[in-house]
Amino acid sequence: MVSAVAVILLPDGKTGKFIGGILKLFCLLVMLLPLPKMLGRFLGGEGQIPVISQEGELDGDFIGYMFDRRAEEEAKILQERIGEELEIVVKAEIAWEYAEYAYHVTKVTVKVENFGIYGEDEHINVIEQVKECVAGIYAEAEVEVYE
Repeated sequence: MVSAVAVILLPDGKTGKFIGGILKLFCLLVMLLPLPKMLGRFLGGEGQIPVISQEGELDGDFIGYMFDRRAEEEAKILQERIGEELEIVVKAEIAWEYAEYAYHVTKVTVKVENFGIYGEDEHINVIEQVKECVAGIYAEAEVEVYE
């Protein structure tokens, strides 16, 4: 709208076209300014994605970022799997470490938020079933399940 008003008010000729072009570029810049921050929020970070270092070696921050994302995705998949198999609602968290650029799950914590159709007497049995299910997937990790 600003550029449209400026086109009406500016004189004809080269000067008017030049000033109109500058105003259009300025309007485009103002519209594109929030894009980097929006992309950062969309990707789940604080606006920046760690990158590979200049020397060609993998950066520790980049590896941490990617393994965090992997742990979050695995936790979501685990929650869905337990929910489908046992018909309960859980929240899972996965702790990990890496040595020599390898991802290794160290601990899986599962909180049962809703036991669904199971009564009070069956809570202990359900917790044991969840432990067995998680231990079957993450055999070498420590498994903790609680209400």
